[in-house]
Amino acid sequence: MRLVDWSLVVAAVVLDAAILLSPLPMLTTTDAFVGMWALHAACCAVLAGSIARLLPARYQQRPVWTWLLMFDFAFIAPVLGPIGILLVARATSHRRLHQLVYAKPQALGLPEYDVRTQDPQRAGQGAIRSRLGASVPASIRMQSLLTLQAVPSRVANPIREELLGDAADDVRLVAFGMLDAEEKRLSKHIHREQTNLQMDLSARTRFDCLVHLAELHWELIYSGLVQGELRKHILGEARGYIDAALALGAKHESGQVFLKGKILLAQGEDEQSERAFTEALELGHSEVSVIPFLAELAFRRREFRRVRGYMQHLFKHHAASRVMPIVAFWNAGGSTHPIHSQRALNHL
Repeated sequence: MRLVDWSLVVAAVVLDAAILLSPLPMLTTTDAFVGMWALHAACCAVLAGSIARLLPARYQQRPVWTWLLMFDFAFIAPVLGPIGILLVARATSHRRLHQLVYAKPQALGLPEYDVRTQDPQRAGQGAIRSRLGASVPASIRMQSLLTLQAVPSRVANPIREELLGDAADDVRLVAFGMLDAEEKRLSKHIHREQTNLQMDLSARTRFDCLVHLAELHWELIYSGLVQGELRKHILGEARGYIDAALALGAKHESGQVFLKGKILLAQGEDEQSERAFTEALELGHSEVSVIPFLAELAFRRREFRRVRGYMQHLFKHHAASRVMPIVAFWNAGGSTHPIHSQRALNHL
């Protein structure tokens, strides 16, 4: 069968060339013009049909379109078109599947974000923001934006909010979608807990429900999903829930008191927050978690001796790596006065 097809192809090419070299194209009559093009079309039709059967199987799934493509290519360019198609068919028919080179997609893992790393080039916000600047191509900004999924929300969300004004539509939409999805997730949990709170609950269940509501509202604050007046409102809601939980008189742990201290600190209630942090320590909460906040309160009051004492205590307890630069500064004993480095506690 393939021999017959090749014979028809060669015959069609030879006949088409013979028509072009014959006296027929030189005649000026209408009959000669129509006859020449009819013979050319017949040669192209035979050629296209034969070539279509010689092509690999994946090109024969749509035979009509394949035939039309071959016919058009041969008809538009007499002699040269059929010869070109002949060469294409000859080349493809001798290629084996194992010889074909296909593009193979590769699955690339997202860069890891180590929150305890000491390499500022890898984990610092500056390194992340540098790949999201306006001068960076949109494709790289998009990849960097997707990488933020592995970054803690407290770091990632402020960066996403900045990208809401990006010049690239795709970057803006993805950034908005990420923020919206996270806010809806927390709002869904809040609505569910508020619904549960309306039921007839035991004292312990009501306590757990109120604490969870306070934690969810604090998560909105901590993740940077609310700003301005809405932030003040959410802080008030969180404080109301944690106060209501502790007022029930149920047995509570240091974590609930520590959460209250953080909420009060965010509201600017320094004295009350210090009392809450102190109570959390008395209840057995981790000193590494509480002391940085006590140091911040002391720093606000310009009690630098107490700040240094807290930092010396943290130095002995191996604080988290993100706090260690601050701890090292206060334990260095340098000549720089703390009041000239008021940004020293910004990251606590």
